[in-house]
Amino acid sequence: MRRYFQIAAILDLLLIFLFFNDPKVLLNTQIAFISSLLVVLGSYYGYSRLVKKSAPLEDRDYIDRLEDRFDLEGDEVSDAKELFEQEKQRIKQSGNFKAFKQTYRGFFSPFRLVGYLFMVVAVLVLIRKGWFDTFGFLVGLAIVPASALIVALLPEDNHSSM
Repeated sequence: MRRYFQIAAILDLLLIFLFFNDPKVLLNTQIAFISSLLVVLGSYYGYSRLVKKSAPLEDRDYIDRLEDRFDLEGDEVSDAKELFEQEKQRIKQSGNFKAFKQTYRGFFSPFRLVGYLFMVVAVLVLIRKGWFDTFGFLVGLAIVPASALIVALLPEDNHSSM
């Protein structure tokens, strides 16, 4: 995570350097960067809370159920096709609503919604004042996904800590 913030800061400083002479574009890039960073941090925090709540830490039975959810260990499978059909029926019965019900708290996280609210209010204020620059705003929004892409492409550093 620290590596991500370092790369995002470097990209942001690069944008500040590039658009230093145009205050309107610079303002838009910084507001877009801050608002997109708030959305990503809100999403991260919301989903991490959801995972920590839903996964017990020391429940061996829970871990065993995850690793061997078809109860295949120790039993011989007589018909793989039958097992596949049973699992298919189980998934159809539970449907996508069950998955939505388990993860909607992360999706509708208050932290994430605050980030989106900040972004909408910032755009409206910029438009009202006549300072909105589409190019600058989009460039500022691109810092966060570009940072994530760069972190994903870099080799892992085993000595860094979160």
